[in-house]
Amino acid sequence: MLARGGKYRIMEGSDRFHRFVVIEFPTLEQAVKCHQSPEYQAAAAFRRAPGVGEVEQVIVESGDATPV
Repeated sequence: MLARGGKYRIMEGSDRFHRFVVIEFPTLEQAVKCHQSPEYQAAAAFRRAPGVGEVEQVIVESGDATPV
């Protein structure tokens, strides 16, 4: 877990989000596997219940974005 909650400032874009969580996995594939696991899906069912709120998730592969 790299970041969870805490202070933040939205510099651009929508201000509808109130909580950010950043988790690091060794690979993109492992992150996807975790998200698709029965254990995660069971836990996620609670926040997916009607009226709980809105969730956005993005899995991003890390790497050097600057071409050599």
